[in-house]
Amino acid sequence: MALNIQELSKIGNIVQPGNNGSTNKTNAFDELYKSAIGMINETNQLQKNAEQQSMDFAIGKVDNIHDVMIAQEKANVALQYTVKMKNAVMDAYNEIMRMQI
Repeated sequence: MALNIQELSKIGNIVQPGNNGSTNKTNAFDELYKSAIGMINETNQLQKNAEQQSMDFAIGKVDNIHDVMIAQEKANVALQYTVKMKNAVMDAYNEIMRMQI
């Protein structure tokens, strides 16, 4: 299971110049939300996979430590990426909330 970073490239196309329709903005937000939920679910699945492989290694079902370490590193990188994305979204939200209208 690979982390799908291509979905995040849609973020730049949320508001298209010349199109002020609320339908486009709603659809863009919906896509962004679904992408974020998908990323969280994928990170969770990688964490569970790494934990299962660690347990299998501990009880002797698996004897290849390389696969266990790779699964743990994938889960670690996915978690770090998810946390960084969450922090970026929260920073953007806080910046918007500080704007004076």
